[in-house]
Amino acid sequence: MVDNIKKNQVKKFRETIPLSVSELARKAELAPQTIAKMEKGLSTRKNSELKVAKALQRPYEEVFP
Repeated sequence: MVDNIKKNQVKKFRETIPLSVSELARKAELAPQTIAKMEKGLSTRKNSELKVAKALQRPYEEVFP
């Protein structure tokens, strides 16, 4: 079985701000479905992850350890 789940801090930082999934998606210029996938730990593109880290105003390594 292949484990494609990646642990990240997207939901934690998003809720700290606080932002809804839609608001974060808008700030990152991504679809809300992409944010939802990230929060579930599913595989997403590195470019999308970089946009989310920037929208959260956090270093990439802090959001996606």
